[in-house]
Amino acid sequence: MSSFIILSIVAFVISVAVIPLILWFSHKNNILDQPGERKIHSSPVPRIGGLAIFLGFIVSYVIFVCFWAIAPTVSFHLGYYTSGMVLIFMTGFIDDLRFIRAWYKLVLQIIAGIFVVASGLTIPEIKIYSLGTLKLGLLAYPLTVIWVVAFINAINLMDGMDGLASGIVIIANFFIMLLAHEAGNDFAFFITLILTLSVLGFYIFNFPPAKIFMGDGGAYFLGFMFATIALMGLKKSSVLTLFLFPFILLLVPLGDILMVMIKRLRLGYHIFVADKNHLHHRLLKLGFNVKGVLAIVYSMTFILGIISILLTKVPLDYSLLLFSLIFLILFIAIYSINTAEKVIMKVLRQKLRTHYKKRIQEAKSGVDRG
Repeated sequence: MSSFIILSIVAFVISVAVIPLILWFSHKNNILDQPGERKIHSSPVPRIGGLAIFLGFIVSYVIFVCFWAIAPTVSFHLGYYTSGMVLIFMTGFIDDLRFIRAWYKLVLQIIAGIFVVASGLTIPEIKIYSLGTLKLGLLAYPLTVIWVVAFINAINLMDGMDGLASGIVIIANFFIMLLAHEAGNDFAFFITLILTLSVLGFYIFNFPPAKIFMGDGGAYFLGFMFATIALMGLKKSSVLTLFLFPFILLLVPLGDILMVMIKRLRLGYHIFVADKNHLHHRLLKLGFNVKGVLAIVYSMTFILGIISILLTKVPLDYSLLLFSLIFLILFIAIYSINTAEKVIMKVLRQKLRTHYKKRIQEAKSGVDRG
């Protein structure tokens, strides 16, 4: 355990230490995310902060793999797994430096997913509570690739505001560490720990007002890690399927992404066209500041994390009740936001009508006096 702590501190220190260098390099070479109509920030911000996360993680990871005899305790091929990890980070990082076509990025994401499958991390079956187990057979391979690609893009899509994606990942990782520790999975616990400390070092500079963004490199890397840690046998239970735990932890941002995509389809837009209909945009319109929005989203993620842990502890009947409670909480939150938006829009329309009536009356009065 002491080695875990030391290497975690190393990951944190490296992440913090390289940020000033990345800031200097980004400003010197104009590697900046420019403000725009659909963006919240009002001034250019360096966009390759994911490099700090990756360097902090990979140094501690390599030291651990090389100097501790973990091969007998790991049930998958570390070479293939690490190759997929490096490939997906480099894909996003190069895209941050030089634009890569979406089609090429998707192909590289799929290749990273194939590396995961080649390592032996797959979804061989889906256990659905006490209803039974669905054996996937050959479908396990494409489903695992889809799983990895989906999380890579999900983390990238939720990275739309200072401290949002990085904060959510830190909270989610905290609960994954608890589950890994309880399951006695030292490897999963360790890589989640150093990943969390690497993100924490970046988060110090990403907290609003952000001095740096993680970019596609950081988002792709975090999505890959979140997807694959869930495949490392953290929990084998009839209460939770492999899918439920990571989905529940990211239910707020994932639900937000799904709702935004549905709205774009209804309006006839491309589902990946940027807009200001995400949850954090809507909360900002309701009058919350950036830190207030983060407090709301963080709190919701933390509550979902607690419920996720409870799902692994309680009997089946109660777990179904808790699972229903999760969706009830999400429904109430969405309904409250929609209602608040309608009330505010109604008030604004009323104020506009009153303003124009007053102006018309003033104009008429001026004509009568003339």
